[in-house]
Amino acid sequence: MSGDSQGAEPGTLYLVATPLGNLLDITLRALEILRTVDIIAAEDTRTTRKLLSRHEIKAPKLLAYHEHNEARRAREIIKFLEERKSVALVSEAGTPGISDPGAYLVNLAYQKGLPVRPIPGPSAVAAALSCAGFELKEGFVFIGFLPAKAAERRRRLEDLRKERRPMVFYEAPHRLLKTLTDMLDIFGEREVFLAREMTKVHEEYRRGSLSQFKRRFEKEDPRGEFTLVVKGAERESILSEEEIKVRLKDLLNQGFSTKEAAQKVARELGLPRSRVYPLALELLESK
Repeated sequence: MSGDSQGAEPGTLYLVATPLGNLLDITLRALEILRTVDIIAAEDTRTTRKLLSRHEIKAPKLLAYHEHNEARRAREIIKFLEERKSVALVSEAGTPGISDPGAYLVNLAYQKGLPVRPIPGPSAVAAALSCAGFELKEGFVFIGFLPAKAAERRRRLEDLRKERRPMVFYEAPHRLLKTLTDMLDIFGEREVFLAREMTKVHEEYRRGSLSQFKRRFEKEDPRGEFTLVVKGAERESILSEEEIKVRLKDLLNQGFSTKEAAQKVARELGLPRSRVYPLALELLESK
């Protein structure tokens, strides 16, 4: 496709980024592709119809494509592509394939030798990072949604405890408080950027600490979809157990109780007390 040609080409799969909320946040090229493709595969057809109506696009063939029918629908879409029909894949919001269905279809298209083209645009990850204000020279880590089950979620967070780069999480309102509580327990105190309902009527962007947001959502019910950017671990928070014990031993020798020493070290180093207190008990037992 030449640089100034905007229409959809036959037999091509387009991954079209669509607005996070505000229906004006869409590129001219994305609109042209949506106008000219033969088929639109949408994660939520109701949301897509609203977008098409807002921009006066007569809907082509519209298919539901989501996690529950992904494998079956992907095979149908591949058949359409092999018949030289053009297909646009759109998620409910943002860029397809990022915490949304898409990767399975894209891989299948590559296996069949079919062309895949991105139509860049809105992304919750990029939007949150751009206004979080955290240093990104060493990059960032995109996590997406954590596991819903508590044990699996905590294991995942334990794996990330020593990560030095900012981490981006998505979270649903009904799990937000549990996630903040687990983060505070496992990461210790961290600075976090919270984005809620990005680009929508009740959008909110705030920076604070994990404990501040935990206290807030203990008092009020979270509403809307959340994106969290959590600051990476400082050097002190990835100290070895032996290094932590050195500081604990110094305080115990000064006459601090086990509980007092653990609280003081946890506060000084930004560590969860649940990590420090057992080490203090080990020192006490070894005396």
